Amino acid sequence: MASPSTSAAKPSSAMEEYPNWLEMPHELMANILQRLGTKEILESAWEVCTTWRKICKNPEMWKNIILIHKSLNDWGQRFHFERLTKQAVDLSCGEVIGIGIKGFGTDELLDHILLSKDAYSVKLHLPLTQGKRKTEEPK
Repeated sequence: MASPSTSAAKPSSAMEEYPNWLEMPHELMANILQRLGTKEILESAWEVCTTWRKICKNPEMWKNIILIHKSLNDWGQRFHFERLTKQAVDLSCGEVIGIGIKGFGTDELLDHILLSKDAYSVKLHLPLTQGKRKTEEPK
């Protein structure tokens, strides 16, 4: 009969096969997180753990911000996307290089973006639309 001390001292093979992902270098984790979209990072990824939140708060993560809202008639979601864009711009701490938005946006959002950094150094990618630019909610 085997003694309990010898069987308990052996680490399980499953523990040896999978390294602790928190020991991964932060640069590598940042590289992986940057492959997610702006919306996914702000709504999900930075809620995973304190390590990911710290990485997501690094201004280097926010040099390029891209948000596309597909439902043009949903004003609540447009407001949500605008709030996410402002949050991403604020997290950039003036380090943003390029911003691409589609399907939402107001003069207030553009002012927020341009006031966050020297307006000449930010590349804005805004789709051209037919007709007048509408910046207010319908009544």
